[in-house]
Amino acid sequence: MVALALVVGVSVAGAEDAAKELPKKPATTVRESPSRPSLGALREMKDKRTAFREEMKTKRENFVNKLKTERDAFKTEVKTRKEEFKKLNAERKRDFCGKAKEMVSRKFEIAITELEKFQSRVGEVIAKLKTDGKDTTLAQEALDLSKSKLVDAKAKLAEVKTLVPEGGCENMTPEIFEKIKLGAREAKDLLKESRESLRQAIKEIKGLRNEDKDEDGDEDESESADDNSEGTQ
Repeated sequence: MVALALVVGVSVAGAEDAAKELPKKPATTVRESPSRPSLGALREMKDKRTAFREEMKTKRENFVNKLKTERDAFKTEVKTRKEEFKKLNAERKRDFCGKAKEMVSRKFEIAITELEKFQSRVGEVIAKLKTDGKDTTLAQEALDLSKSKLVDAKAKLAEVKTLVPEGGCENMTPEIFEKIKLGAREAKDLLKESRESLRQAIKEIKGLRNEDKDEDGDEDESESADDNSEGTQ
């Protein structure tokens, strides 16, 4: 039996992973005006920013390459299922269509709504940090990329929706079956990329907040951030 095995990997649970990493707003306290950083401190901060930018770039490239490898393997699998689809009776085709409609109209939409909500929250935190004089360039870049990938995912999802027949699937061709499966997989991967970029924005936000802590506290927080990141893979 050919079942619609593709489900949204970046669902509510996936979006909640990112939410758990979002730093809590600290209690409002009266703070003395910070002294101007020394030239050495400014250079150190610049070096850290450069290193972090390279780290994000490398991780993003590795993540995208992994998705591409898995998608290529999925394409081979779909070709096999395409041949099996030719042999399905009308009832089995209707079952496939029902699951496809549920996927594009409910599961994907839930994931998109949750990601948009968390992107908004992260944007608010970045704006506050910028107002406080922090260099939020890297965090904003990661958030912008997350939003861009989400736009691409929504566009791909719109394409997939047009492929699912409204009246019935009795006459659906194997070629349309293949396009639905591959299109849905591409939308799913774009959502994963969006979530990963959002996670990078959150990690940078944590780094900016740790700048105000003493050295020991900074190390503890960095270790905690790494642990959380590994737990959401």
